Amino acid sequence: MRAILIGVLMTWAIAAPVPATSEVLRFRAVLTGAGESPAAPTRGAGLAEVTLDTESRLLSWKVTYSGLSGPVIGAHFKAPPEPGSAGGATMTFVAPVASPLVSSIRLNDIQVGDLRAGLWSIALLTARNPRGEIGGALERAARAAAAPAPPPVSIARRTRRSALHRE
Repeated sequence: MRAILIGVLMTWAIAAPVPATSEVLRFRAVLTGAGESPAAPTRGAGLAEVTLDTESRLLSWKVTYSGLSGPVIGAHFKAPPEPGSAGGATMTFVAPVASPLVSSIRLNDIQVGDLRAGLWSIALLTARNPRGEIGGALERAARAAAAPAPPPVSIARRTRRSALHRE
């Protein structure tokens, strides 16, 4: 009887579905005129911070910028071109396009794969630079480092301070 019970439990453990594990991937892009093709002469700069929840495929972003030649008239993510096409796909940001740009969208599996492979970039467009004033490639961001431990406080030092306050 015990052998049957163990066999049933082993079978159930092997056949039981393993729940999907969600992972949040972080990406960054430093946005400059040199990040555009062709490079745009500008004093503008920006930073894109992007997260992807791999289970829900929800892409969220915050893009900040300053110093552009004029108001942003458009902004988009750029993906690689499909075989046989001249340009890559774009995913346009929804208005208003003011710093900071904060939004999210659900991606399909191909978009997730291209993003994970480092094939996406971001461009911000102005009237002076309608093909892109600043832009940059999205790169995986390093995981946040743990906060450094506070320096140790010696007991003697605390005792000394306490003694000073008591007098």
